[in-house]
Amino acid sequence: MTRFRGLLIVSLMFVATPAVAADVIDGRWGDDASCSAMFFSDNAPLTVSNYAVRWKGDSCRVGRMYKTGDTVHIQAWCWDMAGERSIPVSLRPHGGKLSVTWDRAHRAELRRCP
Repeated sequence: MTRFRGLLIVSLMFVATPAVAADVIDGRWGDDASCSAMFFSDNAPLTVSNYAVRWKGDSCRVGRMYKTGDTVHIQAWCWDMAGERSIPVSLRPHGGKLSVTWDRAHRAELRRCP
């Protein structure tokens, strides 16, 4: 019975870990101008959920999400007029801000939008 209880506790820890990471980064992130921009505009804030990310005119679904240390890595499948493409997204929360690396090119320090 003790082994079963220990196994149950360990399995619950693994199940709960991704939810904690998602809670930290879920929401809208930007600066003063982007936080007040329209949702579909090119200046809209970074929007993160468990199943989608949107930023800089890209609308993407989350293909895979994992965490290394305090950084959340996302393989995002984005689509536009040219078709669908995979891009890497890295999000690192720190001190109330979020460091973003989008497609290895766009980098930003964003704060949570009110």
